[in-house]
Amino acid sequence: MIVLTGATGGLGSQVLRYLLILVPPTDITVSLHNPAGLSPSIASSGITVKQGDYADPASLDSAFTGADKLLLISYPSIAHELRVRHHVNAIDAARRVGVKHIYYTSLAFGYGTTPESCAEVMQAHLDTEKYLKESGLKYTIIREGIYNESYPLYFGFFDPSKDTEVYIPNDGPIAWAARPDLGEGTAKLLALPPSDTRYDNTTLLFSGPQANLLSLHQLAPLISRILGRPVNVHIVSEDEYVRRHKDESGSNVRGTEDFLRKWATTFEAMKRGETGIVDPTLQEVLGRPLKTMEESLREMLTAQGEGEAIKQYAK
Repeated sequence: MIVLTGATGGLGSQVLRYLLILVPPTDITVSLHNPAGLSPSIASSGITVKQGDYADPASLDSAFTGADKLLLISYPSIAHELRVRHHVNAIDAARRVGVKHIYYTSLAFGYGTTPESCAEVMQAHLDTEKYLKESGLKYTIIREGIYNESYPLYFGFFDPSKDTEVYIPNDGPIAWAARPDLGEGTAKLLALPPSDTRYDNTTLLFSGPQANLLSLHQLAPLISRILGRPVNVHIVSEDEYVRRHKDESGSNVRGTEDFLRKWATTFEAMKRGETGIVDPTLQEVLGRPLKTMEESLREMLTAQGEGEAIKQYAK
């Protein structure tokens, strides 16, 4: 039995989509804070749907009971203490009810660097990775590559309907990876038989391919060609970055000075090369070429405005 958390989110929904191709639906349980959020077609596919809330350990005990494998999708927030507490609740529940193997979706900052990361967004992941390694449970930590689909968040909260000037505090290479590729790769790990121990008690990097190793400056001409207008990237001080993106109305988290200063550490990590490592593991697991960033940009810039990508990741 495989239990998935976060199966209605961007990554989790892709994992579930591909897992349904790889294993019988009767072998899949999804644990959701709001089970009603699952699409009717998926809910009627034969999987088991349970209510499980990271903030309610008793509900997690119920949702995880009977699982051999648990996919722990990281809680979608950069609030450090809250995120770690929710992850610890899930790991403790898995241990209580006898889950054999936890797969944790971490993030691709700092892989192979020392210290591991200066990015604020990575700190809760590092704390969770440490706790999981010390839990006594079998684990596979998957440092999922920076999503192609999340580019507006890094690209100065870019709104393709109107923006021409992008202001960021630093730049560096990112080995961008398409979310469907990450979802399929993660599903394939979950579907491996117990006899395949290659990824037991390991930390993997699921990066995009060499063709996707692009800085934000290098994204600009791609976006310019697709949109048919110049888009220019400017490196500014952290203070100016905060000033340009601050929202005094208080209507969104990403507009607060606290969020922006924490998010600025992401760009310092990029400058240090933390997101610029290309690893073959994802392509090897999938056994096919990975989707290019240009392909994703063409799809997104003709179908999606700024709103969804920003709302999904900046909270």
